[in-house]
Amino acid sequence: MEERRALLEKAKIAEEAGRWEDMVDFMKSVVKLGRELSVEERNLLANAYKNNVGAKRAAWRIIMSIEQNIEGANRRKDISREYRAKIEEELKVSCNEIIELIDKHLINTIDTENQIFYLKMKGDYYRYLAEFCRDTSNDYVFESAKIAYAEAYELCRENLSPGHPLRLGLTLNFSVFHYEILEAWETACDMVKESLAAGEDDLRNLTQSARNDTAVLLQLLQDNLKIWSVEMDSQNMSSKTPQ
Repeated sequence: MEERRALLEKAKIAEEAGRWEDMVDFMKSVVKLGRELSVEERNLLANAYKNNVGAKRAAWRIIMSIEQNIEGANRRKDISREYRAKIEEELKVSCNEIIELIDKHLINTIDTENQIFYLKMKGDYYRYLAEFCRDTSNDYVFESAKIAYAEAYELCRENLSPGHPLRLGLTLNFSVFHYEILEAWETACDMVKESLAAGEDDLRNLTQSARNDTAVLLQLLQDNLKIWSVEMDSQNMSSKTPQ
């Protein structure tokens, strides 16, 4: 217990300092101690990996933009491509690491909400891998993300109210997976519309803290739906333009 408390305190300090690599290491050690994570511990683990991987994803997008804006074949483009490959390898290591932690230490829980949380995390990190695997034949990554999200989504529909923040957060990410990765635009929009209608109806049944989180997530879903609707309308207009 003393070791666990010390690791958690270090993780919290690392979080305050923005030392995400260190926070990841501390929370990995907590997970490997083998006890069910509390909600606070679960959130610390998620935050550690989200920020660590998020920084790498942001760097990857910048390098991709640089590479795409370099015309022709030259040394700068070659260097950018090599650097992108390095970042992609780091992303693979980090994403596969958290997926392995979930599979080995966390997913076999009797708590349904925890199970949904970890399945959502698996879907998220497979989705992050899918972001730079779209030009490859790595079907396993796409299918694994879809399976994890779908299993979590079904558990949500059976066990959580429509306005529950975890259910809405899952819907947000699963719909992004459909829209951005699978390019199943109609499916993504239908999923969001259904979630918005049910979630807004459920608001009055929630506690004040849950209501605040739910309101934020409902707004994010609404924002995505507006953006996607405009993009889809633009695509439809382009397809109707005479060639």
